[in-house]
Amino acid sequence: MGIVMKQCPGYKVAVLFSLWFMQCVPAVKYIPDPEKDIDQWIRNFEQQRSFRYHHVLKTKSVYTKARGDCVIGRGEHISGVWYSAHAELPFEYIGLADIEYARDNGSWQVAPRGEQSDIFTQIERLLTFDKFEYISTDGEFLYRFKANIPFLAPDKRKEMVGTIKISQRNFLPSMIWAGLPDSSLFLQVDISHYNKVKRIKPPRFQWKNYLLTVDSLAVFTDYYGQIKRRLDGIGVEYHLTQTDRGIILSLTHEHNIEEIETLFAHGVVHAYALVETKENAQRVGYLEDDIASAVYLGDSLFDHNSIKNAKIKFDAVSRPYIMVKLTKKLALPTKIAVEVDGVIVGIATLDTSKKIDTINLYTIRRYYEMEILRATMVQTLPNIFISEFFEEIQ
Repeated sequence: MGIVMKQCPGYKVAVLFSLWFMQCVPAVKYIPDPEKDIDQWIRNFEQQRSFRYHHVLKTKSVYTKARGDCVIGRGEHISGVWYSAHAELPFEYIGLADIEYARDNGSWQVAPRGEQSDIFTQIERLLTFDKFEYISTDGEFLYRFKANIPFLAPDKRKEMVGTIKISQRNFLPSMIWAGLPDSSLFLQVDISHYNKVKRIKPPRFQWKNYLLTVDSLAVFTDYYGQIKRRLDGIGVEYHLTQTDRGIILSLTHEHNIEEIETLFAHGVVHAYALVETKENAQRVGYLEDDIASAVYLGDSLFDHNSIKNAKIKFDAVSRPYIMVKLTKKLALPTKIAVEVDGVIVGIATLDTSKKIDTINLYTIRRYYEMEILRATMVQTLPNIFISEFFEEIQ
């Protein structure tokens, strides 16, 4: 289950602009501009933790109704009924990373994940690469767009249209519809209960084991509690077993080695003042190592030793941010950048009228990526070596 960022053209540049100029100050009431804010609201949707949905699909041969839970970047659980001219067929899927569980006659079959258990990807595809035309406000903001949904009818893909409703309460999508103008073919997703679902569990737990070691076993045993704190902060299902060879980590089998390496990043944090020009900078950094998103770094302000704790919260327009709590109040400049393990991960705009010990850090990462980042900032680790462990755990 890799950590993947959306790579649309200009995406990081647009989000960097948003981070600089659109951070909400608590004392200022947010006044939505439906003509201008829709792109930001769509990005906010993709950064939510989870949602529930009601899914309806009509094709030439099948009509489908289903309900599901989605934890973005983690998995989905969907169940419903396929209706055809001659039969009704119930179905249930659990999709986790690249793995799909399908219920068949009371038992669960495992296969590579398909789109039937990945409604979020279908929604993303619908909302990609088009402009949204504002239509009206009648309880919700209503938009029209050119739908990108060729699988409904490849020969009529140019005729497809779409509409989306944005809630005035949380500025997130409440309904997305796409299909032919006469509704002979369509897909509709009603979305609700944002961030209520915390986890999608597999129907049965299958564990894979990994050996965690460092250069010195004597030093490593001192880090058992820190490793546990890091994993607890991310919220994955796991077991730890301490042995004379190192620590055995057991994770459910949808996790791959690349993702596991991100769970155990070193966690060296540095915060820098942001300056306006390259000439005044001590060095140039790049948001998420994207050369199109340069930031100019000034004085070093603090490091990971100054971080007491951190939480993920949402602002007035449903954007997630990491609220970083420092060990003491500091006098800080108006804008700062935070670097973790050599990568600029986010920026913050601060109220500098007095010393502060709380920083609201905005990033372009999705919620699960932010969970890993938050836990990494709170708990540094030694350089950990990870290898698959095939022996029986004693």
